Amino acid sequence: MPRRRPSADIVAEICGPGRSIRPAFQPIIDARSGRVAGFEALARLVDETGYGATADFLAGLPDSARLRLFETMLDQSLAVMADLGGPEETFYVSINAERFLFLDDAFLAIVTRGLGKHGYPASRLVLEVLENGLIENEAGMIESLARIRGLGIRVALDDIGTAHASLINIKTLPVDILKLDQGFARGLAKSPHDLQFALSLISLARGLGKTLVVEGVETAEILDALMILGVEFAQGYGIARPMPASDVRSWLDTYEVPVATRSPQSLLGTYASHLTVVETCRILMHQPLPVAWKEEAANADACEIGRYFSRCGLHDTAFGKAHRQFHRVMTCYATDYPLWKTGAEAFAHTLATAIAEGQEG
Repeated sequence: MPRRRPSADIVAEICGPGRSIRPAFQPIIDARSGRVAGFEALARLVDETGYGATADFLAGLPDSARLRLFETMLDQSLAVMADLGGPEETFYVSINAERFLFLDDAFLAIVTRGLGKHGYPASRLVLEVLENGLIENEAGMIESLARIRGLGIRVALDDIGTAHASLINIKTLPVDILKLDQGFARGLAKSPHDLQFALSLISLARGLGKTLVVEGVETAEILDALMILGVEFAQGYGIARPMPASDVRSWLDTYEVPVATRSPQSLLGTYASHLTVVETCRILMHQPLPVAWKEEAANADACEIGRYFSRCGLHDTAFGKAHRQFHRVMTCYATDYPLWKTGAEAFAHTLATAIAEGQEG
């Protein structure tokens, strides 16, 4: 049997003269507390000009080179993270692995060898499976993921929402984490109604006992909305861009933890808050026991949205007036549902129009 070439030789062959592959680390925060929970390690091609993108070298790689690339990324990422954590820091690291790699006989050995080499806890490693359609060898994939999770390693299903098979894979694969594709969050400033999809996925993830990470969080307004909805973890340029290992410590030292609050801090956060109110109405009024609404429900100044509108002087806007009208009909859910629905949808529509027109800023 021919001797397997060292990982560094394969990487040098892939990259070419004067180039190397290095991980760039993008923070993932706990959206409930604002604190840093972990980092995703992203493969980047590095030359004399600095860190570049991945697309220019990944597309044409043979499978054997992709396995060596994963091994290199794992080794470098675990080395960085093992040195990073302090006495009170328990950051996890998330590393991408293409689906076919999980079926490779050498994959599990590479992972366990890397953990042992760096003395890194298996519980702080997440392996991300690219979500790109139906699985051909479903039984083999399930078995492989079960072995990996048996070591204490968590598994994430990446890019949820980009393939028609998403729900099937969520149902079938033994994974711990769902990562919502960044395309959904990035467009929220123009399409705030997409927050309904995020809210539905939050409910699905909770019901299945899985963790949800939303990617593509590019602005403070998007983060505000997701925190209001109750998203567990968030990742994106609005928190931090991927950075070289040498910059991670200094970024952590200067990172300002956002204040976790139930009160919206933006119009997009207000839209998210309205969605939670509407969902609460539906849940409560479909319970087998009757729910008596308090008189305060009719007070548009008493809710978190009303308090935000008061702070910002927004009660006299079109959406501010629609908010007051919704409170006037909020208790009509059981007695006059069409009236309640009209009020709920009118507020959502006027608010979404204002956000799309740029009134957020």
